[in-house]
Amino acid sequence: MKKLTLDQWQNKYIVGPIKRFDQKHIMQNRPTWDPEIQTLMKNQSSNRENRNEPGFQQQDQALRMASRHGTKMVLLNTHRPNTPEAIKKIAATIEEVNPAITAMRFRPPTEKVDVSNPERMTRDVKKVARYLGADLVGVCRLDERFVYSHTYEGPASGGSFDSLGKWLPLEIPEEFQYAVVMCYEEDYDLLEYSDSPIPGTTSSMGYSRMAVTNNYLSAFIRYLGFKTIDCTTNDIALSIPMAMQAGLGDLGRNGLLITPQFGPRVRISKVITDLPLIPDTPIDFGVTEFCTTCKKCAVRCPSRSIMFGERTTEPNNISNNGGVLKWPYNAVTCNIAGSQLHPGCMNCVSVCPYNKPNTWPHRTVRWFTDHVRRADSLYVKMDDLFGYGKPRKPDNFWEEWQPRRL
Repeated sequence: MKKLTLDQWQNKYIVGPIKRFDQKHIMQNRPTWDPEIQTLMKNQSSNRENRNEPGFQQQDQALRMASRHGTKMVLLNTHRPNTPEAIKKIAATIEEVNPAITAMRFRPPTEKVDVSNPERMTRDVKKVARYLGADLVGVCRLDERFVYSHTYEGPASGGSFDSLGKWLPLEIPEEFQYAVVMCYEEDYDLLEYSDSPIPGTTSSMGYSRMAVTNNYLSAFIRYLGFKTIDCTTNDIALSIPMAMQAGLGDLGRNGLLITPQFGPRVRISKVITDLPLIPDTPIDFGVTEFCTTCKKCAVRCPSRSIMFGERTTEPNNISNNGGVLKWPYNAVTCNIAGSQLHPGCMNCVSVCPYNKPNTWPHRTVRWFTDHVRRADSLYVKMDDLFGYGKPRKPDNFWEEWQPRRL
């Protein structure tokens, strides 16, 4: 693995001018306002209801939905631009109805902690982030090209676009210069059941974990006397380029961040702050060359949303951003299939050869994919030979599953 300067990283990926992306065009947001997407979703038969087959039964669905409940902590977060007034009222009401919360709360101090040693402060913030739940932590300077041009003000779901709220221009104050970017490991064993909704459980748990960790880390930094903007999930800015700039991984054919430790088996969050920190640098460990050869995620994608060809700067649709050399996946077909026909689909993660437990044999293979890149086709054949990426049937899931804490 080698470290890249930001200029080297930019030369590898940035081909043309990057227009700031509108959060309205994220695929998860388009059903609230885009008639085309609304029609597509209505025309697909829903598989979300309980069915009498393994992986779709009520107990399976309950596990997946319960895992996502931690995201409700976002409702208490008022440290982000354009926070809906309803959420502000909820947060205020909690303090009103429970005076003990107000009396016991340690208010952020008016004075800032000494930051004359930013190296030490960066080290300490990373330690705190890991203690609070993050598996990987990096720091980058805030690159405004990856901040959304507009963000949403309104309730999280329900109703039509007009009744939901409005899209507002997003400008981050100049004082916010840094971002703490965090990754959360997803469960390798659950991903093996990739032909069922079961892998969606670990994805949901990742979102819950990041909601909690972001809330805690934001509080820690505010108690130091500095400001934060909490960016849980895909809020405020694009997560993957920020994670790449923070040295946490590289971009794969499947459109996901590939990390050296967990491959694409991570979820990403970030906290933007004015606390002076030392940025990390991007890394290169052979992902681009390997993905050029591999193509397993494209082969196994049930909706054919992942392209087979070479990298390009041309977007598939408005849910892709141009100007970046990458393999743009089709967010429309992926989302429709993932929410309706193949709920919980994470095939592109489970079949990826980088998706392995972080043990010494797999670290050894990763070392070779980095240092002996000419043999990438051999590594792909070895992955096939050992049978990795083949889905397990969910028939005996509850008997086989041995849960572990991530």
